[in-house]
Amino acid sequence: MDERVDQLRDDIVRFNRRIRTKNAGRHVLTPTQVQALAHVDRLGPMSARALADAEMVAPQTVARTVAYLEQQGLVTRHPDPNDARAALISITDVGHQTLEADRSTRNEWLAEAIRTHCTPVERDLLFLAGSLLRRIAEDTPADDVTGAR
Repeated sequence: MDERVDQLRDDIVRFNRRIRTKNAGRHVLTPTQVQALAHVDRLGPMSARALADAEMVAPQTVARTVAYLEQQGLVTRHPDPNDARAALISITDVGHQTLEADRSTRNEWLAEAIRTHCTPVERDLLFLAGSLLRRIAEDTPADDVTGAR
């Protein structure tokens, strides 16, 4: 089983790199910036700390990413009504448009790759595997992922 797990991990890493770099010149944002913007879009306004937790990265990393996104007009910060010391990060209309354009470019490539390389049964298995991977990722505590104890 260890060899199969190792191969699966390698396959996931290779696929992730491929989808991140496919048509890289057509993307306005880095994968890290897209992911942060997607979290704010999906989860709604949040603090930088909550975004760091969602991203499973250090707050300093999120601070740099949010600063860039804010500079580009993709997010805004406003005072947190529950904590005067904190700010909530929200996606802007331009942020929504940018995120959708980036998703569309990546989805076009993925849809074509699936159509080209997979049989209908393999497509069903692939979508099922995606659901399983999401469930595994969501069920894994952040400490287990980052190695922190």
